[in-house]
Amino acid sequence: MVRSGVPATTDAERVVPARATSAEGHVALSPPAREGVEGPFALAGELEVRERALESLIAAGVPFMVAGAYAFFSYTGIFRDTKDLDLMLDQRDVPAAFRVLERAGFATELLDPRWIGKAYAGESFIDLIFSSSNGLAVVDGDWFAHARPATILGHSCLLAPAEEIIFTKAFVDERERYDGADVNHLIYACGDEMDWERLLERFGPHWEVLFAHLTLYRFVYPGARSRVPEWLVEELCRRTMEQARAGDAPLRVCRGSLISRHQYTHDYDKLGLAPPSGAPHGGAQAALGRKRRQPARARQLLGKGEAAGGGGAGGAERPGAESEATRARKPRS
Repeated sequence: MVRSGVPATTDAERVVPARATSAEGHVALSPPAREGVEGPFALAGELEVRERALESLIAAGVPFMVAGAYAFFSYTGIFRDTKDLDLMLDQRDVPAAFRVLERAGFATELLDPRWIGKAYAGESFIDLIFSSSNGLAVVDGDWFAHARPATILGHSCLLAPAEEIIFTKAFVDERERYDGADVNHLIYACGDEMDWERLLERFGPHWEVLFAHLTLYRFVYPGARSRVPEWLVEELCRRTMEQARAGDAPLRVCRGSLISRHQYTHDYDKLGLAPPSGAPHGGAQAALGRKRRQPARARQLLGKGEAAGGGGAGGAERPGAESEATRARKPRS
């Protein structure tokens, strides 16, 4: 499913902040060093920081997959300026990744024990992601089993599967960010080769979110509707009609917190609706989203030594256990 000829090293390297020069009009891939950055990255640009992170994790044998703008470009050919490198990994491997990156000169922080850690080098950073923020898309063995090989910044890596990227992006529906166009582009680029049965299983009881995106895809690309298999459309239509005949669910529930941190707080705080089982309250999610980064010195102290390094993600309860178990079951057909 990796597009033919993509990602060659030179192509993958273009998915970084690009600065065009005036005369030749070519793209400079390495931004100038920033003043005030100390330590091993004092003269390093953003590309060098990302390369060092990849080199360190690969040499140490820490399993990970590349996601974010690099994976999106590899699958779709769409260039996107990016401020960081997104790596997906199993939560159990986060402490080991922290220790490896700390030895390489990074400062680490478990930003949110439910889904993300960060590794800092001056103003540059690497995201270490082991779940989605709503707790549904927990990285598990199937991610690695279906990952695609690629060359990123000159290193042989695995790309997060297109199906799992779609599963994650389908629940991003904020006022300032909506990933529906990304979902459409991934389906258009990869739909003919995707494992649609596995993707349907990923959505589990939240299949309506998938149906909403597939309906929008068919609207956007009427000449490529066949990239979504007919059996899937028929199955989702059948489920929709079955629900319509059954009428309203006997629950005062709002599942809005699964797709937005902020936009449904009114429903919880003022209307008294309940969040979905196992999901955080919308207001609590919003507060986590506003969490400020720790000061640089505090980050440098974080994770020093074996005990501190393993006390973050490794010692936390695995997030979204109920949602993961539900998601893993094939929905009733």
